[in-house]
Amino acid sequence: MIDFGQAIEGCGFAIVPNVLPEPTIASLLEQLADPALRRSRAGIRHALSLPAIAAIAHDDRLIGLARAVLGSDTIPFRATLFDKSPVSNWLVVWHQDTALPLRIQHRKVGW
Repeated sequence: MIDFGQAIEGCGFAIVPNVLPEPTIASLLEQLADPALRRSRAGIRHALSLPAIAAIAHDDRLIGLARAVLGSDTIPFRATLFDKSPVSNWLVVWHQDTALPLRIQHRKVGW
């Protein structure tokens, strides 16, 4: 069993296997493959408005993981699907999102 908090603190990320069951993932992939979904060349913006994405974003298992790191008031607020594949691969250079709805800015040495 991984120590989730220790992994986040030490590495800045954690790999948590089997958070979502295979049928849930398969259903999500099927719904995202729908050709009727409005996509740009890069993917889907405002994906949280899609029922399949909203259901995953509000899943208790994922909310629990996020709240373990970010606090009990944590909620999903934005989702963007970047649609990359071997035939549609493009560079996303490192960037820092600056349009996040934060109440307080926390500074940490080294970041």
